[in-house]
Amino acid sequence: MLFSSIPSHALLKERLIEMANAGRVGHALLFWDNKGGGALPLALALAQQMMCKSKQNGTSCGKCPTCNKVQKLIHPDLHFAVPVNSVKSSDRNPVTDHYAAIWKEALLANPYISEHQWYEALGIDNKSGNMSVHEADAIVKKLLFKPFEGDCKFMIIWLPERMNVQAANTLLKILEEPPAGTHFFLVSEHPEQLLPTIRSRCQHIPVSPPSKEERALRASVRSEQEEEIAQYTRDLITCCVQKKLYSAIEWSEDVAGFGRERQRQLVTSLLELLRNIYVEHLQAPQVSAATSDEIPQLRLWAGKVPASFFSEATEALNGALSDIDRNVNAKMTFYTVATRLFFAC
Repeated sequence: MLFSSIPSHALLKERLIEMANAGRVGHALLFWDNKGGGALPLALALAQQMMCKSKQNGTSCGKCPTCNKVQKLIHPDLHFAVPVNSVKSSDRNPVTDHYAAIWKEALLANPYISEHQWYEALGIDNKSGNMSVHEADAIVKKLLFKPFEGDCKFMIIWLPERMNVQAANTLLKILEEPPAGTHFFLVSEHPEQLLPTIRSRCQHIPVSPPSKEERALRASVRSEQEEEIAQYTRDLITCCVQKKLYSAIEWSEDVAGFGRERQRQLVTSLLELLRNIYVEHLQAPQVSAATSDEIPQLRLWAGKVPASFFSEATEALNGALSDIDRNVNAKMTFYTVATRLFFAC
């Protein structure tokens, strides 16, 4: 991944290139953004910048053997750890290496891949992915070896917040005493869910909301199921604004039948939509993550809900995420979401 192929983030790209060329990249970086904001492509581009031996004008050339291998995701010193789950009942102790070919194909097709798109590609869209202690052990084993082609090796951990406690503690140990020449790039959407001790050992790289070009790219690769989820989020807000309580309750009964990961995606999508409505409520288009086509409807909703709606709705949705993780009865969870949002309008 070349920095030049990533639209927007001009200042951040300059900063990362300067850090790489000056040898000031720490052993552990925590990139964090909102869903699909560009953190993963930036992490890939930084790895390529640091590995390229034939830089042109201070940036990776994109043509040398090293760049070609990185761009094809086949460089022996570029490693990944991502959330996975068993595809078949016979799959025991699943780790990224079991599904590496699927991951690389999906990532090459869409560097802005979302968590749900990854689960769809993996064939577990009704399950939740995670990183177990077996994944953490695999990370440690890989990094014990010296770099194969150069001075450093890279471990890109995508969505590290999906690590369980055992995995997180194992990762913490290697972050405290990393093997020579090792760089960890953690790419997170919810860094607040990581252990504080992990966050404290990382250099933080916040990534701003996606540009219009990046939003267009994400929209162009939206799957049918993601579009269906987006429609469900719009439907609930419409029910609430139009004071259709029965329709809101019907909505809750429909989504209660979704799989857990799809339910989580729905609630996350609702939170994103809520943020976009709130931006229009504040009349702050400069921080909007919405496309120009979405703004008229957002403004319409923003003009019909009270200011108190946003805090009440956010609390209800965050509670739903917690309920989903704790396997609380789905009908009760989404009935609560629907009615709290309805009466908050």
